[in-house]
Amino acid sequence: MECSTVIQDKILRAPFWPKNGRIALYYPIKNEVMTQTIFQRALEQGLKVFFPRVEKGINFYEVNGPDDLQKGSYGISEPKMSCPEILPEETLDLLIVPGIAFTKKGYRIGYGKGFYDSFITDNDIKTPTIGLSYEFQIIDTFPVSDWDQPLYGIMTDKNFYSQDAHS
Repeated sequence: MECSTVIQDKILRAPFWPKNGRIALYYPIKNEVMTQTIFQRALEQGLKVFFPRVEKGINFYEVNGPDDLQKGSYGISEPKMSCPEILPEETLDLLIVPGIAFTKKGYRIGYGKGFYDSFITDNDIKTPTIGLSYEFQIIDTFPVSDWDQPLYGIMTDKNFYSQDAHS
């Protein structure tokens, strides 16, 4: 739990943290890095916050507080049906993604459905995409497929691995 707090605090102080606009988060499952502090702070700062709902892939919906979430696909909390979807002309200013393992070059292993990779590809996302990870989840390499999309960076409790720096 303490490492999750460190990671969230580092995201909130990072140069890519938007001063205004829209961010997308995930609701953590199993041992993923928590996002509740980021969620709360974003709302306090007046940012619009979006969470994914699994449909044919994932689509993002605006959430104004924890009460806008309910158990959905795979037992993961998702936006209620009454939450508005992000409009096609609206862009995200930051996309935070979960994972099980990451490489320093920005590749991630999730739970195998490819939802985030498809969303990034299908929507031609130019926004910083940041993975949240514990340092022990950073591994040297794993097989990468054509559809795997590298993230802009990975924030851990110890380091920030960026595509710009190729750490």
